[in-house]
Amino acid sequence: MGIYSNSKLGTFDQCKYKFRLQYIERIRTGVRSIEAFMGTMVHDTLEKLYKDLQSSKMNSKDDLMQFYLQHWKNNWTEDIVVAKEYANAEMYQNMGVEFILSYYDKYHPFDQLKIIGVETNEKLELNNNNKYYVKIDRLAADEKGNYYVIDYKTGGTIKSQEELDQDRQLAMYSIWVRNNYPDAKNVKLVWNFLAFNEELSSERTPGDLSKLKLEVEDKIIEIETCTEFPTNKTKLCDYCEYKFMCHEWVGKKKVVGKGIKKQTLLNDFFPK
Repeated sequence: MGIYSNSKLGTFDQCKYKFRLQYIERIRTGVRSIEAFMGTMVHDTLEKLYKDLQSSKMNSKDDLMQFYLQHWKNNWTEDIVVAKEYANAEMYQNMGVEFILSYYDKYHPFDQLKIIGVETNEKLELNNNNKYYVKIDRLAADEKGNYYVIDYKTGGTIKSQEELDQDRQLAMYSIWVRNNYPDAKNVKLVWNFLAFNEELSSERTPGDLSKLKLEVEDKIIEIETCTEFPTNKTKLCDYCEYKFMCHEWVGKKKVVGKGIKKQTLLNDFFPK
């Protein structure tokens, strides 16, 4: 019996050596990429926005900016990796600010859909007593009985419709939604690509989902019977927390924390 996630399956597909270090040997490096850190800060801010709305509290843009910038300051550590030579932490912090402000302007007053759940923490039952981790950024529904599995993306690329129609993560989440919300007439998969201020969507038929579930269960069997874990050297290695432990990169310089200025930049957004 094991608990699997989209990240875990994706890591196995991306680099079996990384999978071995992270999920079998359970090595924790304490290293994080600036992209992942910024993404977490933005997700946490949007989580606050919608959880407060569930309690009938509407945050202003200033409220969210204060939360985001203070949250960044409280969680920043100097071992966060800035891999791009031209970049620094302040650039990423400001990028997150733009994502949040643009999102706020686009969706305020956030009453398009009814909030069902925020940052869910659930498990989908699979064969052989395995489970699939279901962490939905936001689950919502409309008056017609359509449910929406909504995911925020902070990366610098946007997926094509073909890629979205093949996406595993939200489709697996939608199986859990259908199992637990029998009133759902349909489940739509929605991605907010924050860097582009664009919302894209996809749908799956029951047949698509049955096929996907079998594919995931087969992938888990492949993982559990795997005995060799080779490296896979790609451009993604620059963002890997295990790069400094990998024999493909031993001796290469690790780039860490081109740190942010000590001030929280609040004055940039709240001039006196």
